[in-house]
Amino acid sequence: MKSIYFFFLFFLAILTLSSSDRKNDPVVHTPLLSKQETKTIDLIQPLAGCDELGRILPEHEEVGDIRGNRNVGMFYFLWQGDNASKTSEQKWDLSKIIPCHPEVLEKGDHENWGSRQRGRYYFWGEPIYGYYRGDDYWVHLRNMQLLTDAQVDFLIIDATNTLIYEEQSDALMRAIRTLQQQGRNPPKIVYYTNTESGKTMQKIYDAFYRSDAPIRYPETWYYMEGKPLIIGRTKEVDGKEFQPFFTFRESQWPNEPIQDNGWPWIDFIRPQHVYKNRRGEREIINVSVCQHPDPGAGMGGSAFYGNKNNWGRSYRNGNPGNPEKDILYGYNFQEQWDYALQQDVPFVFITGWNEWIAGRWGSTDGNPEHSYFCDQADPEYSRDIEPTMTAGLKDNYYMQMVANIRKYKGMNPVQKAGNEKSIKGWNDWEEVTPVYTDYKEDTEKRDHPSAVINPHIQYTNTTGRNDFTILKVARDRKTIYFLAETAKPIINSNDEQWMRLYINSDRDHTTGWMGYDFRINAGTNLQQYTNGQWKTISKVTVKTEGNKLLYSFPLKIISGRKGELNFEFKWSDNMQTEDPMDWYLNGDVAPEGRFNYIYQTK
Repeated sequence: MKSIYFFFLFFLAILTLSSSDRKNDPVVHTPLLSKQETKTIDLIQPLAGCDELGRILPEHEEVGDIRGNRNVGMFYFLWQGDNASKTSEQKWDLSKIIPCHPEVLEKGDHENWGSRQRGRYYFWGEPIYGYYRGDDYWVHLRNMQLLTDAQVDFLIIDATNTLIYEEQSDALMRAIRTLQQQGRNPPKIVYYTNTESGKTMQKIYDAFYRSDAPIRYPETWYYMEGKPLIIGRTKEVDGKEFQPFFTFRESQWPNEPIQDNGWPWIDFIRPQHVYKNRRGEREIINVSVCQHPDPGAGMGGSAFYGNKNNWGRSYRNGNPGNPEKDILYGYNFQEQWDYALQQDVPFVFITGWNEWIAGRWGSTDGNPEHSYFCDQADPEYSRDIEPTMTAGLKDNYYMQMVANIRKYKGMNPVQKAGNEKSIKGWNDWEEVTPVYTDYKEDTEKRDHPSAVINPHIQYTNTTGRNDFTILKVARDRKTIYFLAETAKPIINSNDEQWMRLYINSDRDHTTGWMGYDFRINAGTNLQQYTNGQWKTISKVTVKTEGNKLLYSFPLKIISGRKGELNFEFKWSDNMQTEDPMDWYLNGDVAPEGRFNYIYQTK
């Protein structure tokens, strides 16, 4: 939570939280979705996947059908590069400053801070999309794809310090609307206010919700109890013109008395508290990547000055763990999830996706040379789930989150393949099922300034080429056929990265390259991964016309016993390096990231 407010909490007494024995709280069982909600469910494709740690995503057999009254909110941040949170000049990444120049920790005006001024902002690491600004539509579009696939229902926008980020909100809302126009169900928007809450809610209403608001995307609003939801301090709402417009929930700080209707962005007690609404119903629980129950020390005190009171990514069972080897596994995050899943409440609030930066303030430990960072500091003491290469975190936390949301919400079963069918012409594909779909418009180029002021960094990406939209698989007794349709006529190329198809033929993620046993490379060669390298084993039949591409080869190469098929596959065009993390950035991939489509005949 971007919060100068927290800086002052060091000087305030920490209030004692009262709570019941949470382990003995009654569990609320929630019903299945109604028939009216099945349209939304049908949009959620059952995707397979495995992270780099070998953790396989649970599937329908483990988590069951999608359950109603299960809602996931994600804390989402728009402040990167804003004028009110200016990034330090010359040097701005703590994960690069501290290891190379540890002496800065004992000298507050050291030149290697990049700025001698306090109150400048630093990234704790580098996001996979670079040090992006909060108004970068290209980034928001990709994030909305990832969070849609994860089954996140709404984004909780940090407006806790009176800033409402109009331009950034506009870029985010446009990205959400883009996916909605494709028939998807991306997360919608809720604003979280705290400081000067009443005034801030008025600004939000005037900017985004009022009938003549300058930035108005009603389709992106998250509704609760029949009205758009907003979070704040309702004692500041009485008499405001927007009072009848919203459904309200209370801003719940972790070291303030527990409130009815309180919505927590983090919890400083273990296990977390289940917050009730005004009807006395157990409503919401927070799950966060790490926590700082000693706000006086902040994350920086634990990361840089030896304070052991806070809980980093490696924390579990009351022990800080060994970040050097534990940080990748998200033990703290999982401990929070395990408890939340037992509670079976209607809402889970996750902290967080993309906070990334924190201000550098004056010392709170009596040493004027020390620097204070509140909510982010280094890889261990940070809360972002958005993929990053920093500290080798990659997309491990994202995949871990997807796995837990599936356990909480359930998922669709895999649709079994249709009957055998020989493909002789393009019309033969019309009745083939299942139909696999991919996001559109994700091959548009990126050209946007970064959050870094000095030196100026402009992010560009022109690797988008063929935009996958519809994928299918068919088979007869001898041949298997793969179809890829694109948004526009296919752009041909002679490079090896052109229209690759990856196949995990046995659904074993420990064999092959990242689990993939075969691939079609450069549109001509069927290759098998053997002894650490790709080897061509045969040619494939290739046909193209307009926006359609067909690959076919002998079925026996990938079929199992008795000719049964149970495999995963993925399309990729114009990846720049053969690394799964490249799929988040370059060209186009279907499905996104490390996900795979599933094809089963039985």
